[in-house]
Amino acid sequence: MMGAPFTQRRASLGWTAALLFFVPLATYWSTIFHRYGMRDDYAILREAREEPGKILKVCSSIGRPFYGWLLETSTRAAGGIDGLCWMRLAAAVCLGLLGSSLFLLLVQEGWSLPIAALLAASLTLTPSAQVIASWAICWPQALALLLGTGAFALASRGMRCPPGARARWGWWLLAALTMASATLTYQASGLFYAVLLAASLTVRRDDTLKETLQRMARHLCVMGVGLGLAFLTTQILYVTGVFTRSPRIAFETHWLSKAGWMVTDVLPHVLALIVLDDTRGTPSVGYLAMVVLTLTTVTLGIVLEGRRAGATGYWRWLLGLVTLSGAAWCVSFLAGERWPTYRTLYALTGVWTVFFAASLVNLGALRPSRGQQLATALLGVFAIAGALLGHRQSFELFAAPQGRELALMEEGVRQIALAKHPRVFVITARQNDTSAPLRYLDEFGSVSIDTEWVAKEVLKMLLAERFPDVQERNSLYRFAAGASAPEPRAYDVVIDMRRLRQAGGDFHAQLDSHDASSRKDVRSTQ
Repeated sequence: MMGAPFTQRRASLGWTAALLFFVPLATYWSTIFHRYGMRDDYAILREAREEPGKILKVCSSIGRPFYGWLLETSTRAAGGIDGLCWMRLAAAVCLGLLGSSLFLLLVQEGWSLPIAALLAASLTLTPSAQVIASWAICWPQALALLLGTGAFALASRGMRCPPGARARWGWWLLAALTMASATLTYQASGLFYAVLLAASLTVRRDDTLKETLQRMARHLCVMGVGLGLAFLTTQILYVTGVFTRSPRIAFETHWLSKAGWMVTDVLPHVLALIVLDDTRGTPSVGYLAMVVLTLTTVTLGIVLEGRRAGATGYWRWLLGLVTLSGAAWCVSFLAGERWPTYRTLYALTGVWTVFFAASLVNLGALRPSRGQQLATALLGVFAIAGALLGHRQSFELFAAPQGRELALMEEGVRQIALAKHPRVFVITARQNDTSAPLRYLDEFGSVSIDTEWVAKEVLKMLLAERFPDVQERNSLYRFAAGASAPEPRAYDVVIDMRRLRQAGGDFHAQLDSHDASSRKDVRSTQ
């Protein structure tokens, strides 16, 4: 009699995990297989082929040797612009595995199956996930997220061993090594460990404050040892001369100023959860509304937890939220740079998303009869909104505008006859020339071809596609670029990237209509 329910539960877990694997693939599919690249994509494609080892050295100089090896290997295999889709697919696959793993770990920690599934899905649809799925060279970051998740799973396995058992220390050591591997891939992504710790804290509702603090301390020690091992590894590599330390590696010295900047310039983006900010103007009503909604929901969740469990429940959640927010953002806090990109906010956003979901569960508990169904429905609406926004934002703010830039460059390349040794000038765009409806820093809706070096790299890549059999292509033309138009008749071919900002939609429609034909025409020779 007991076997049937157990078998059914295992089947439910398996089917749900499989479904969650396909959520990122379905959400980002149109973006993955659109023809486009982002600024660094073009340069790294060339460097992987023409300057072996350079990518590894550059990434290792900022403490990411595994990232460098993975990126150099994958871009060499990609070969060209059309091959970038396979790197984006790798990111989506890793995000799918992340969603499945999160779901199984959440259920193991005690979350109900439907809430765990919706929370896991939501965590693969955040703006941070959209950046990783849409920017080809970011795919190793998704792998680092998986490693951070694996480190938590291994540490939790050690927690379940009897006190004093040797196996416990073995699991913890393995967890620390996995955490170090995640850090050596991409420091900010490895901190996703804190998201699982937040999920564990909020669901263990009967733990005392002492038990909660002890559990957090053990996990944070594992995280700390992993981060320390990674830091020690990079220092050894620098001291021994294997790699050269980048000037970018600098520690913050103005702690109070950095903390204030975090509250005013970073935390609002996190609280908006699935809604993007626009750096071109004032925040949208939807963005501000989501910030208020998140703060209100989490505050109510903390109050209701205190009402349920007394001061212990209140302090467990409040200390957990503050401590784990710090743990999830500790690398960025220690770093001297102040650049609140979504790709560095994944773990911090994840911690707040967990507390947001747990607060919805607490709110649902106000109605014992249908509270669980209400919480599930609200989180379901949130997950569906995340999927719709994720699909739209990844395509309209990454694939489409970057594809238009590429199509405009292809239009100019079709005018080039290498046999005539042409003079080519690219009028670079400005960030305000973007054809996207929204822009956030160098990620969503940004312009790639706004500098000479990017224009040069894109031109090289497109000429290689059009003239694959021509030797020494770079010596057969003269290239220059700038933000202003050149003197009349000074150049044979002028590619004006400022046309991106033209209104009315006719130009964009014309460029989009060229996409299919460009894939063939750009490769043909004159």
